[in-house]
Amino acid sequence: MRVRIILGIAGLLLTGAGLAFAGPVTSLPDPERGKQLAESLCTTCHLVDAGQEQANVDVPSFHEIAGKAGQTAGAIMAHIVLPKHPMPTIPLTKSELADLAAYIMSLRDQGERPNP
Repeated sequence: MRVRIILGIAGLLLTGAGLAFAGPVTSLPDPERGKQLAESLCTTCHLVDAGQEQANVDVPSFHEIAGKAGQTAGAIMAHIVLPKHPMPTIPLTKSELADLAAYIMSLRDQGERPNP
């Protein structure tokens, strides 16, 4: 009986140690995935890349959005989550929001990049 208890505790300790070293699973925003989302969700209104032929002239392009003074990925995500008329509400996961914002920010001109 004692041996079982000791082996059980040892197993739990080893499992716990393995989990401690594994750490949380995280991923960085993926601008390429964001571009794919933009091409499928946003091209009706926004110009999302240079190859696009049509967009609504009254709606800013993604390059213009990225180049806005003081623009951040967080501000872009907030605008998507709480859009102003006429932009529709678009249901996206947190990961998709981060990817889309990363793509938009990747369009920012080199001279306009904020300091980290």
